[in-house]
Amino acid sequence: MAIYKTDETTSNVPKSTQRIGGVKMPKIPAKNKKLFKSVIDLGNHWIKAYVEGYELVREPSWYTRCLSNTSNKLPGHVRYVDGVRSDLINQCWLIGNQAVRSGSSDLMRLVEDYTGKSSLWLEYFLGTLAHLPQVNSEMNLEITVTTNDVKRHEPVIRTNEGTHKVELCGVPCTVIISIKSVLPEGFAALKSQKLDGAVTICDIGGGNTSISRFFNSEPVGEVAVKDFGAEYLIEKIACNSDLKALIKQAPDKDVINRSIEIGVKFKKSESGEKIPFLAYGDSVMNFYKVYEVELQDFINCRLREVIKQLEQYKLGGDQILIIGGGSKLPLLNAALKKKGFLISDNGAFDNLTGLIAEVG
Repeated sequence: MAIYKTDETTSNVPKSTQRIGGVKMPKIPAKNKKLFKSVIDLGNHWIKAYVEGYELVREPSWYTRCLSNTSNKLPGHVRYVDGVRSDLINQCWLIGNQAVRSGSSDLMRLVEDYTGKSSLWLEYFLGTLAHLPQVNSEMNLEITVTTNDVKRHEPVIRTNEGTHKVELCGVPCTVIISIKSVLPEGFAALKSQKLDGAVTICDIGGGNTSISRFFNSEPVGEVAVKDFGAEYLIEKIACNSDLKALIKQAPDKDVINRSIEIGVKFKKSESGEKIPFLAYGDSVMNFYKVYEVELQDFINCRLREVIKQLEQYKLGGDQILIIGGGSKLPLLNAALKKKGFLISDNGAFDNLTGLIAEVG
């Protein structure tokens, strides 16, 4: 599969939004509100969550236990005081950007632990609540969960139902969790896009790529999950010797990930020619050529068979929808559009937006 040059840049995915279905949402609910509906999607690279009355939350899926001198006032900081998870009593942890900045040696991202979507589900969910601009003293949450492997993750996720006395960003809070349902990610995206008939959804995530098939919103067959995603591309870029020579130090995967999400810009040369520009972090160093080479490798070594399968489904009459963070990869996005596949305008939040209308 050839990759195509385009004048389009990738869209910045907002960290949060105030509009659902065209209706403006309040930023903060009443302080005496206790009952909340919620939807959460733990992605390998990003946590995406909706809590009724708040803006959408999107944080990188970093997790670490806290060092002894870590402030409890940091966004994403959780101290577990008491509750049904007795194994967590007196433990503290950080979720999101502040976890990276803490310097803790046990820092991990969800992409590094496939079982973490269930075994660390509570830690991530509470850490997400600790990013809200207001934490009420009691929060009774009815939660709809989306995940890539329901059979594997649902039984463990449901063990977290019950009462948890915690401190979120330093604020004492009683969190009461009820799991309404655990749904496959493809179903959530189908709701979001309002597609009927025969639909195949390909979710190119951080750690894996999945293919789900539906007919009139009913699942058809098993979800096919491939054990690779955009992390493969980021790893290859980080190991590229040309990039190391360009920046004169070991590349940082988090910086690469953020740079790709910002996307390709175009600058004019002295001759007036448009030159594609992919900045490394906040620098003026252009690693577009490195990205182009490694993306072609990602397509040839990982995505080729997936794309062939999607083409067969399309010939059979399916609408093909591409979602997930990988759907926004520069050049890949344009190449998949050339094949007649539908590309979500909001791939990062597709697993939430359709369900928000359902639970709202």
